[in-house]
Amino acid sequence: MKKRALLVALAAAMAASLAGCGGSSASSTTAAAGSAAEGSEAAGETAADASGKDSLVIVTSSDVLSMDPYRYDEGPTNQIMLHIYEAMVAQNADMSFDPCLAESWETSEDGLTWTFHLREGVKFHDGDVMDSGDVVASIKLASNPDSPSAYSSYTSSFESVEAPDANTVVIKTERPNPLMLFDVAQLYVLKQEIAEVGTEEQVADNVIGTGRYKFVEQVKEDHIDLAANEDYWGEVPAIKNVRFRPITNEATRTATMLTGDVDFTIDVSARDIDRLDATEGISVIKQKGLREIYLNLDSREDSPLFPGQKNPMSDVKVRQAMYLAIDEGTIIKNIMNGCAFEMNSVVPEDYVGYTEVTREAYDPEKAKELLAEAGYPDGFEVTLDAPNDRYMNDEQIAQAVAGYLEKVGIKVNLNLMPKANFFSYIKPLENKSMFLMTGWSDASGDGLSLMHDMLYTYDREAGNGGVNRGHYSNAQVDALIDQAFTEMDDTKRATAKAFRLSRPTRPASWKYSSNDPGISRWTTNRTSGLSIPIPKAFVATITRHSLFFQRCCRIAFSSRFSPA
Repeated sequence: MKKRALLVALAAAMAASLAGCGGSSASSTTAAAGSAAEGSEAAGETAADASGKDSLVIVTSSDVLSMDPYRYDEGPTNQIMLHIYEAMVAQNADMSFDPCLAESWETSEDGLTWTFHLREGVKFHDGDVMDSGDVVASIKLASNPDSPSAYSSYTSSFESVEAPDANTVVIKTERPNPLMLFDVAQLYVLKQEIAEVGTEEQVADNVIGTGRYKFVEQVKEDHIDLAANEDYWGEVPAIKNVRFRPITNEATRTATMLTGDVDFTIDVSARDIDRLDATEGISVIKQKGLREIYLNLDSREDSPLFPGQKNPMSDVKVRQAMYLAIDEGTIIKNIMNGCAFEMNSVVPEDYVGYTEVTREAYDPEKAKELLAEAGYPDGFEVTLDAPNDRYMNDEQIAQAVAGYLEKVGIKVNLNLMPKANFFSYIKPLENKSMFLMTGWSDASGDGLSLMHDMLYTYDREAGNGGVNRGHYSNAQVDALIDQAFTEMDDTKRATAKAFRLSRPTRPASWKYSSNDPGISRWTTNRTSGLSIPIPKAFVATITRHSLFFQRCCRIAFSSRFSPA
């Protein structure tokens, strides 16, 4: 059987945080309120049967954190949500933008008013017609500082959102926003009556969007079934039933692929790549992604996590020592099996605002010298929080980081947990984590978005520094980011200057990006209407602020499906 490369599908796949266009207990199942009740049982059954011509079984590395699309901005969760929900604007795989629920828009001459004209006749999965009231309520839910939304950063520039009529939405901003289309593309549209309630439980129990697929049922940690939306405003999907199966164990994901039980596997184990690619009927594709996996250090001098003493990581020499103490090259070779590459900036190379910097080499002896100069000749003790089921080899990488730091005198206590607990634990507002490893991805194509999320002084209510979990704060950097937001000309924006300014106090030096393969058992022309989101790269950082290494996407696929 000749292997087939799923190049078209990969090119069309959305990154994990993109919105695509065109909860219950562990033992229970949940059916979507308002979904086609008559077809739910049949859809669930056929989704489980991967041999059916119109069905697919897709394996993900972990389950959704919530069926509320605004509760968490997280890869595997978004991979499901982008098939159910849509935004006014859609972002393509090349990071360009197309109309979606809004068929057109225009901007005022001063750049402060954006008017979106909605597509008429779009129906929610329960048959109700979508209008501007639904859009406004959804955006207000995302921006509500009192809600658990993880999406407030996308609305931080919004001054007001209004609906002058049923088919028009007007967004006024406090300042020109060069990232407006990217921000709007992240804002899923829910039904007004659901969005206005706003509780996670209510939203999660009423999974009703406008997307190509309807929610059928969820069995926690087992599967999520979707069925094609036959009343979709655009092209109806050729794949009628899709089952997403979360399998956290890498060996099990590989085994299900080898036995032919699944059709598509996201996040293939690095150690299994060669074996899978050598198997007849299975192909592995590696594609550079965008996700940044980073080590984030609490940089506050008077951190509540170090009561009665100075936080050692507030000293730039300590942060630099922690960077120099970690051998990313060996981690790439031995743990990532070469599925990674070094990076030299928090901003991806092809992004607006990228600036090349010289990387410091692994140097444990210099690390010891810096620790002594900072007043810690015998090191200190910290706790590293990390997931053990979210990113490729996350537990092994956390263990390696701890081992390297202990060689220079820094005792590291590992606090490893499943992602279901991890993301709530590490929220900046919680003030629980002094040192953590997590991931962040941004598909805007503009480093300004990353800088605002990761480096701006954290302010939950204002929507600033949404993932600034180390509480890095530099007034000059904030001012440069503010200035960059007012400049619509990409060539004049001060993003790169802001990064260079931050580097002496928060240099992003330890980083690598990996080739992230995946697997599938279907061909490109059988995927009409289905976007398989590729996990956006893997970056880890820890320099004087954090440690980055970026991983590329690994998708495995099978040729079991014949062309349509």
